Amino acid sequence: MKNSFVIFSGPDISDISFLDKYDFSQYTVLAADCGTKLLNRIGVTPDVVIGDFDSSDAPDESTGRVIKHSVKKDDTDTMLCIRYALDMGADDITIVSGIGGRLDHTIANIQSLYYILKSGAKGRIISSDDEVILIGPGAYSLKKREGFSMSLFSYSPKVCGLSIIGAEYEVRNADIDNSFPIGASNHITEKSCELSFNSGTLLVVFSRL
Repeated sequence: MKNSFVIFSGPDISDISFLDKYDFSQYTVLAADCGTKLLNRIGVTPDVVIGDFDSSDAPDESTGRVIKHSVKKDDTDTMLCIRYALDMGADDITIVSGIGGRLDHTIANIQSLYYILKSGAKGRIISSDDEVILIGPGAYSLKKREGFSMSLFSYSPKVCGLSIIGAEYEVRNADIDNSFPIGASNHITEKSCELSFNSGTLLVVFSRL
C-alpha cells in the first residue's frame, strides 16, 4: 500500500465540497501553519502541524504533534511539510489549497512538486477549481473530467516525443519547450487521454471551466 501524505496548506478556501470525495483516513495528515483552519472546517485532526506560525496561532499538543520553526528560515511551511513527509518515506503527496492565493506561494508550491518528483515520489496540488501535477517521461492515462480543461506545459526547457491521444487537439511525437504555451486549454474527448513523452518534465493542469 502507498505511503500517502496529505498537506493542508494556505490559503483558506470558500468552497470545500470538492474534498468530500477524499477519505483522509487513508493518509497521514499534515497541516502547514494556517492549514489548520481548513482542517477544522472539515472536522479532521492533523497528525502533525508544522510551521513558523506567523499567520496563525500555534496549536497546543492536543491537536496533534506540533513542530515549530523560526520565522527566519529558507523553506516555506509547505516545503517543511514536504520534507517531513519524504523523511517519513512518503511516495505519494497531495497538497490541498496550495494554489489560488498569493502568487508567490502558488509558484513556490508548483516548484515544490518538482522537488517531490526529483525525490522519487508522486505529487499533486488540488483545489476547488484546479489540479496540478508534474510528471517525468513515460506513458500515462488521464481520465476525462467533465467541466474541466487539460493544459500541458513544458516545465523543463524541452519535452520531447510528446503524444496526446483522445483529446480535442492530438499530437504524435511532438517537441514543446517552455518559451511558448502551446498546450493550453485542451479537452479530453474520450473516457481517458493517453499521454506519453520521452524526455523532460511535463506540467499538467486540470482547470474548471
